[in-house]
Amino acid sequence: MEQSALETKIREFSILFKTINLMHGTMELERILTIILSSVTEGSALGFNRALILLVDEEKQILEGRMGMGPSSMEEAERIWSELESRSASFETVVRMSTEDPGRPDQAVTRIARSLVFPLREGVDVTVDCVLNKKPVYVEDPDSYAGRISHELKEGFVTCEFVAVPIMAKGRALGALVADNAFSRRPVTDEAVDLLFSLAHQAGLAIENGRTYERTKLRLSELSTLQEVGKGILSTTNLEEVLELIARICAQVIGAKGSVLWLYEEGDNRVIAGASFGSGVRMVEKQFEALGEQLARWAIAERTPVLVPDCRADSRFSEEECSLVSSVIAVPLVGLGNRIGAITVYDKFARSDFDSNMFDRDDEQFLAILADQAAIAVQNARLFEAVKETEKRLRETQALLLRTEKLAAVGEMSAKVAHEIRNPLTSIGGFARRVIKTLKANDPNRDYLEIIIRESERLERILDEQLQFAQLSRPRLQMEDINSVVQQSLQLVSEEARRKKAKVLKKLSTNLPKLLLDSDKMKQVLINILQNALKFLPVGGRIKVESRKVGDGVHVIIANEGQRIPGELMDRLFVPFFTSGKDGTGIGLAVAYQIVREHGGEIKVRSDREWGTIFCVCLPVSENQDRRKTLKDRRVRMGDRRRSFTES
Repeated sequence: MEQSALETKIREFSILFKTINLMHGTMELERILTIILSSVTEGSALGFNRALILLVDEEKQILEGRMGMGPSSMEEAERIWSELESRSASFETVVRMSTEDPGRPDQAVTRIARSLVFPLREGVDVTVDCVLNKKPVYVEDPDSYAGRISHELKEGFVTCEFVAVPIMAKGRALGALVADNAFSRRPVTDEAVDLLFSLAHQAGLAIENGRTYERTKLRLSELSTLQEVGKGILSTTNLEEVLELIARICAQVIGAKGSVLWLYEEGDNRVIAGASFGSGVRMVEKQFEALGEQLARWAIAERTPVLVPDCRADSRFSEEECSLVSSVIAVPLVGLGNRIGAITVYDKFARSDFDSNMFDRDDEQFLAILADQAAIAVQNARLFEAVKETEKRLRETQALLLRTEKLAAVGEMSAKVAHEIRNPLTSIGGFARRVIKTLKANDPNRDYLEIIIRESERLERILDEQLQFAQLSRPRLQMEDINSVVQQSLQLVSEEARRKKAKVLKKLSTNLPKLLLDSDKMKQVLINILQNALKFLPVGGRIKVESRKVGDGVHVIIANEGQRIPGELMDRLFVPFFTSGKDGTGIGLAVAYQIVREHGGEIKVRSDREWGTIFCVCLPVSENQDRRKTLKDRRVRMGDRRRSFTES
């Protein structure tokens, strides 16, 4: 062997040895790939002009380009060679320059490499054949390989002879290393192919270690992230805060530009946006809410994630939608077997030049783990809010019971006071009426006596109402015609209706069954409601009085025109001593309510656009045994009095 050839061999093996040491001195995959490509293209080493590395993705069963190195033109090649020659740079210096300058590898050749994605199938491309057969492929004349060189490789890289060698590790092909001399046109010798094959074999071990390291680092990062996520999500019990926190964490952890958390409403079978994160996601959801909701529905219905790596390749996305959303994942939120909702993330940030900007199965699996924790957090927040609401209602119930006890005490005391006052008050009124009969029409004392008579009568009415409320007796039930009771009640308030010039619209059904009721007490109910209606009726207004059979009962409806009663006051209309006007005792409707409940019925109240107030007295027919229950057995919450009813 000649001296020069021996020196070349020694130099090549020295570079190979240095390359191996440098590769095994780091665990970062990106740096390992840079070292390999630097060794292949550095002039004092293998000296190829350009090189590409393609790696196998076993899950996707594809061979994809990861990195390239080398000039993109003869001018650039001459500039690089001149620069290296003037610096007399060593191999270590070249490697350091390549790894420290992140822009250096990302040249035209790297872009070519990343455009190459081939399915692992025989005959697709020579690089795939190289990987599947685990043998080098030397292409001396590209034209003679028609059909075996893919269009992508031929258009982007192949201009002359080139070589592809498999990257091996433990008997498995991890990828391919492709090299050529596109600018120097130096022939590719058998020795160069053998050396490239040896380098690729050593590179395989380093790449395998780098991938293992990156997977381990990713898993540790995910575990750490999950721990932090768990702490963050479970640190608050406010549902709104929990939803916003989940949306933000999922987007940030998965590396998405935006996210939307959807909530599923089981009863209505609706999906609504509960929270969102990201500057562009609100615009996306506003314009394409139907699509986002549909993806969430698919995930919720099937209880499985929906992964769309490339929206442009998915027929569910229109061209306009693809201009805003390029990649999306929808993952269901399921807790204790219950469908809670879904989380969707949009558009992935590429963390480095070597990362894809499309979501993959790893992203889907990690988001599914996050979704499990998120579902627990949402359930906890909902349970906490339910407990708070229950506690609030309990406090309100306790306050109502306390108030009821106080009212009972007041009622008992009022009854005693009323009894003590009633007799002398009756005497005062009676004597005043006797005296006024003895006075002449022009007597100046007549006005004073009329005031005494009027006020004593008013006080007597108040006392009567209080006694009625405090001493309600059980109704004496017998079969009665409710229409007859309605007619008598209208007759008793006819004078008040005449003074108000009220127009009474009466519509009484003729086929009503007789009801088991106390006619006197029911008359008192209807009179109280009619008087209340007349009180708030504008002069010349209308009052509607109807009776009808509805289901298992009979409804008597009394409606009046006038100002609508606010919702917060409707719930208090039947509370003893509550009055919305300046006059009145607030006893009449409370008495009416108790009487109707004693008959096994109920009073409902509402308003609509035509009528200011609509009262409905609902009474059971004789077959309804509920009327025989005691008042205590039929107590209901105050809000039940305001349940809506339909006039059918």
